Parts: sequence; structure tokens; C-alpha cells
Amino acid sequence: MDFKGLIDHYETLPKSELIEKLVFKNAKLLTQDNVIEKLEDENKRIIEVDKGHQKLVGELTEELKQLNERGKNV
Repeated sequence: MDFKGLIDHYETLPKSELIEKLVFKNAKLLTQDNVIEKLEDENKRIIEVDKGHQKLVGELTEELKQLNERGKNV
């Protein structure tokens, strides 16, 4: 991105238009921050669900081993 060109362009704008553009950019950034925060929260939730699933799979695997051992001993 050509920041020098952008700065040059902003310097040519009337103060009211510059303020309007900057306010809209700031609002857009805040919206993006909110989306990022929601996605981070969702990612944490998914990680916790995955940990729970891994624990259940481990417990079920152990239970299956025990059942198989019992079946062999019968």
C-alpha cells in the first residue's frame, strides 16, 4: 500500500471530510476487533470441546480393552 500517497491525499481533503473518513476507518477497525474477539472465544470453546472428546475417546478405548480382556477370559 502506498502510505505516502494516502497521506498526500488526506492532506488535500477538507477537515470535515478527513474527520469523516477517519471516523469510518476507526469504526471499521472496532468492528473487526469485535469479530476477532468473537472468533477467539469460539476457538477457545472448540478447543475445550475437543479436549472433552479426546478424554471420552480415551475412556471408551480403555473400556473396550477391558471388555475385550473379559471376553478372552470367559
